[in-house]
Amino acid sequence: MALSWLLCAWLLVAGTRGVQDGDMRLADGDAANKGRVEIFYGGQWGTVCDNLWDLTDASVVCRALGFENATEAVGGAAFGPGTGPVMLDEVQCTGTEPSLANCSSLGWLKSRCGHRQDAGVICSNETRGTHTLDLSSELPEALEQIFASQQGCDLSIKVKTKGAEQLGMCAHRLILSSNPEAQALWREPGSTVTMEVDAECLPVVRDLIR
Repeated sequence: MALSWLLCAWLLVAGTRGVQDGDMRLADGDAANKGRVEIFYGGQWGTVCDNLWDLTDASVVCRALGFENATEAVGGAAFGPGTGPVMLDEVQCTGTEPSLANCSSLGWLKSRCGHRQDAGVICSNETRGTHTLDLSSELPEALEQIFASQQGCDLSIKVKTKGAEQLGMCAHRLILSSNPEAQALWREPGSTVTMEVDAECLPVVRDLIR
């Protein structure tokens, strides 16, 4: 009997030799890239509660195990309930940590979860593509249409000449602020700006502001 107990103890120690606190693995998935998340601490493997469990947390696990990222963060013991203690609860990662042990949580062995809430992941080696939306060619036309509508303005512009001719229009401070040459207009206090120009310039003032 004593010999059997010693053999079991030796196998247990041998099975965890070289494993460090914070090491992770996936269990009971039907493929290597999915399964229940298990984390090692204090000489034994345990699970992670699914409270606050999300894709960012799951990605930390997947990258630590050699995958590119996570495609799903699952809870509710989707890969079956585990055994041993629930090691971590309310895990919140930023996505750059090497292990869930480095993420914010309630701390080791402080969970009140049962194994019905064991967290799991599905990992992938597909990289998430980066796409750039370039609207630079359409922006000037769009801004011109906003000005032409003369609606939703927050700045009234009155243009006067020495001959007492007047021209009125409105503009948008936010749009004007993108042009350094228009600072004199959008930095004026109040909601009305008055400009005085030569009479021959009056016909082109609207085009200039647009």
